[in-house]
Amino acid sequence: MPDADDRLSPPLITRRALVLGALTIAAVFYYLILKVGQGSGSGSYVRSQFPMVAFAPFVIWLFVNIGLKSVSPRLALRQSELLTIFSMLWIAGALPQWGWSDYWIAVVAAPAFMASPENQWSDLFLDLIPWQAMPATSPRVLESFWFGLPQGATLPWDAWLPVLVGWLGASVAMVMCGLCLVLLFQRHWVEAERLTFPLAQLPIELTRGVDGPRRTPDLFRSGLFWIGVGVVLVPLLYNICAYFSPGLPLLELYSKSYILALPKPLPHLIIRVLPLVLTTAYLCPMDILGSIVAFCLLAVVKIGAIDRVGFVIGGQGQPLSNNLILSLESFGAIVFIACWSVWLARGHLRRVGSLIRTGSGDRGEVRRYRFAVIGLLLSSLYVITWAHSLGATLPVAAGAFVLMMLTFFVTTKLIAATGFAYLMPSWPNAKGQIFIVELVGTSQLSEQDVVAFELFTSQAFFGNIRLPAWPAMPHLLRFFPFEAQPARVLWAVFLAFVVGFLVAAWASLEMAYDKGGATYLMEAFNVYDRITDLLHNPVSGEAGRWFLWLFGFGEATVLAVLRARFHWFPLHPIGVAFQYTSGTSIYWFSLFLVWGIKLTLLRYGGMRAYRAGKPLFFGLGIGYVLGVVLSGVVDVIWFPGAGHSVHNW
Repeated sequence: MPDADDRLSPPLITRRALVLGALTIAAVFYYLILKVGQGSGSGSYVRSQFPMVAFAPFVIWLFVNIGLKSVSPRLALRQSELLTIFSMLWIAGALPQWGWSDYWIAVVAAPAFMASPENQWSDLFLDLIPWQAMPATSPRVLESFWFGLPQGATLPWDAWLPVLVGWLGASVAMVMCGLCLVLLFQRHWVEAERLTFPLAQLPIELTRGVDGPRRTPDLFRSGLFWIGVGVVLVPLLYNICAYFSPGLPLLELYSKSYILALPKPLPHLIIRVLPLVLTTAYLCPMDILGSIVAFCLLAVVKIGAIDRVGFVIGGQGQPLSNNLILSLESFGAIVFIACWSVWLARGHLRRVGSLIRTGSGDRGEVRRYRFAVIGLLLSSLYVITWAHSLGATLPVAAGAFVLMMLTFFVTTKLIAATGFAYLMPSWPNAKGQIFIVELVGTSQLSEQDVVAFELFTSQAFFGNIRLPAWPAMPHLLRFFPFEAQPARVLWAVFLAFVVGFLVAAWASLEMAYDKGGATYLMEAFNVYDRITDLLHNPVSGEAGRWFLWLFGFGEATVLAVLRARFHWFPLHPIGVAFQYTSGTSIYWFSLFLVWGIKLTLLRYGGMRAYRAGKPLFFGLGIGYVLGVVLSGVVDVIWFPGAGHSVHNW
């Protein structure tokens, strides 16, 4: 938990910060998509729940602010303004490129143009597509999208604007759902569950002291901080120099994944050292760090055992893959964590209900909770109605929405607890798809429901395993309590999201119509192949699938009960819920490295040694960001179209 003086006094979101935040989002997204990303070939900067596209501009603002303080102190930004810009960038951070916008444009532009006798879309489901949510099917719109605009032609905005507005409306409602849920639970998370909010501590530490007379933040005056910066930045600067001398070997410790082969049938392990993971994981509680690593390695053993004994779940012709077996187990744990979170907060929720009914008590609290409940009900109704408009029956629309909310809620809470920005559910679990498809079974759904359900839970709607907006909002409310300035908190959230969505969609469309979407979007609309497969091969919910789900639910239950009864018990249910996902399977070694360092510091130096190590680990993250930014700038200027991927999985 942040120290008492970490809370801003008084917290203030200024108009200047809101304007600068919106302008920063617009400029960064345009530059990223059209210049640095597909433009220069430098890759994607949206890889986590705390993406580089959000953190890097904030770091740049820190250095810009040092210059402003030197030249004209009156123009320099205050700590609260820097934190406002940071929060807005984070809220919009998952929107551009392969975070969301590229998937969205590809999915809505694909069905009419990409249908062929070979893929059988026309025969199976084209007449079930909700065409009101898709752009016009004329060659002027779609042929130009996939193969590029003819010379002198203009982008057909008349066909895209109605579609953009429809998807934006449903997405804004999802943001409101997330904000209202956080408003309902945040106080309990802080006061009763003692969540540490590591990703809120990081920007607070980086901006501490900017309101004082000195030009630089307090952290910048630490020698250990600059040692951390140098340890990462110097090798990256060497690599940048090596771009101009192809014969020089690259130092790839921070940019390459290494494969550790294990005896068969065990799958290989990935060894990846990412400085940003080291930075944020240093603030993560030890038991959670250890649990993530332990269950990730245990999942490797499970996969090997499944292959060795020939364990099969699923009827003839429908056996579950190893990943689906682990995903079903993990989704059971996710559902338990959601139920357990509500159970732990039952007293708080009863108090909230009393405040809403009676109106007695602190007026700020009453307004907060009434707004949260009304906003949650209205926004939920809007999203369910929108899913129904895609063709889903109301039970399917409501069920899919509840499952999506459940996974988002658990992921958001655990990110606030851990600070591990690569905490991402597996794709089958990301929006609760696995429950409907594998447990209920698509054989119970009509063809229309299958099409609508798959579109609603696809990467076209509200991102993918990287959640837009939701992970940022508990941290925004940690900086700026809602009761103090509700209107400006709402402005920060929705201005950031709407500007980010519109600019990301606009820049992605510009890129597609300029370069031709067929050059880089052909793998982005596989939802239609999945629909084809489900219609050809309906899935039946079977006892074996339910056993896996219940087994995961039971595992998480046992771990939670043991933690509640024995304070020393070291394992957390998060390990089961995210046991072999993209983030844990790739970054387990970075987490293990931090766990070992923290264990050593705490055992031999106590909390004093742990606090002393913070500047070094913060410096690692800042050095990495500076290296990535400089590499991107060099690529844009000297290597357009042939960039060097530094920040990747």
